[in-house]
Parts: sequence; structure tokens; C-alpha cells
Amino acid sequence: MKKLMAVLMVLCLAVTAVTALAEETETEQIVVNWSDYEADAAGIEGDFAHLSQTGLIMFIPAEFKDSEISDEALARGTFMVLKTENEGRAIVSGQAAELDMDTFLADLQSQGITIWETVLNGLNCYQFNIEAAGILTSCVAFRTDQEGTIFVFSFTLSDQEPYASLYKVMVSSIQLAE
Repeated sequence: MKKLMAVLMVLCLAVTAVTALAEETETEQIVVNWSDYEADAAGIEGDFAHLSQTGLIMFIPAEFKDSEISDEALARGTFMVLKTENEGRAIVSGQAAELDMDTFLADLQSQGITIWETVLNGLNCYQFNIEAAGILTSCVAFRTDQEGTIFVFSFTLSDQEPYASLYKVMVSSIQLAE
């Protein structure tokens, strides 16, 4: 449990954001599709990038640059840290965690964190927000093909412009690589 909390807090301190990204359907399940945000992305310089051994791709705005990942962060499963030149902190990070998704979600719920079950470009995932040290971090968690491993993408400052608009485009772009 402490290890899970440590991983979660590292994610939270690394990034933040907003929850309103999609429409709720009649079944109360949130559905997000790239086609709903593709026009917004047309005005943003950037490209799709493969997300290190996840089998996923995501639109990365040109202003986001890969940052060096410390050996300690690599050991914790961090595979992506993106920053902009004008932000000293990570804006986006990705982490692979050796955790059972059901246990992970139950731990979040036990802390009073609201979780939205979401279908993102046909992929089942979970969205949640965590606030720590006055910073809101929006996260998206995916089950992987490997039992007991999940991917968590965290977005910081997504409740502040220009990152709020970029967050919506970036999250909505996450999809299977072809």
C-alpha cells in the first residue's frame, strides 16, 4: 500500500489538470474520440509520437520537449517526461507501474478520489484528478496486456491556459499505434 501511494504521489507531483474532457452518454460512461478534437489540433504545431513500448501513440505539441529521466525515475517505471522551455516542471509524464488495476482503483477510491470510467478512442481507461501542494494533476490509467501492469499518463497545469487546451487535445489523441 505504501509503495502504491509513493508511486501515486510521484505521479501527482510530476503533473496536473482538468476533468471535463468528454460527454457522458446515456449509460453514464464517458466516451472520448480523437475526431472530436482533431480540428483543435490542426492549429497546434506538433506530431504524433509512439509512447515508449506501450503500443500507443499521442499527439505531442512541438513546444513539449523530452526531458532527461533520472535513474531513480526510470527504476519506478517512468518512460516519458515532457516539459516546455518556460516551465521548470514536468507538464506530461508517463509511467508503467507493476500494479493490479483493481487494487489501484480501490486505493484511489478509499482516498475519496473520483474515478471516471472512460472509453478513449475505443480503449477502456480510467480518468481521475489528484491535487497536491495546490497543483491539480489529471491522470489517465490504462490496463496493459501484461497482467499486473498499468500505464498512467499524468498532465500538470491542465486547468491553466495554454495547457488546458493542450491537455484536451493530447489526451483525446491517445490511441493504439497502427
